[in-house]
Amino acid sequence: MTKTKKTKSKAPAQAKAPTEIAQPVVAKPTVTTPVVAATPAQPKVRLELSKPGAQSVAIAGSFNSWQPEQAKTTGNGGWVKELTIAPGRYEYMFVVDGQWMADPNAKEFVPNPFGGQNSVLVITK
Repeated sequence: MTKTKKTKSKAPAQAKAPTEIAQPVVAKPTVTTPVVAATPAQPKVRLELSKPGAQSVAIAGSFNSWQPEQAKTTGNGGWVKELTIAPGRYEYMFVVDGQWMADPNAKEFVPNPFGGQNSVLVITK
């Protein structure tokens, strides 16, 4: 038995295209100015109530979804709450020891659905 050597036939080598030498990528720093949207300044409003003997005073209105926010005592029965709200027309009430009442210092009032009156606060630009 004679062994025959098997040879693989080789296809003619294909010429390789010359490769380009890659140039290094250099990042150039760029200076950008951040874009800040201008927000209109919202005015601060100070609501005050004189209620000697009150244990707690809060303010609720259309500006805070009628969720009472605690006012701070100023001493001698005075209470104050500072709000930062956008210009507009708002209805509100004080909540004194759990009892809702209109602001006696308000310049305008409107009837509410509970048979009482809401105080009106108008904020202009």
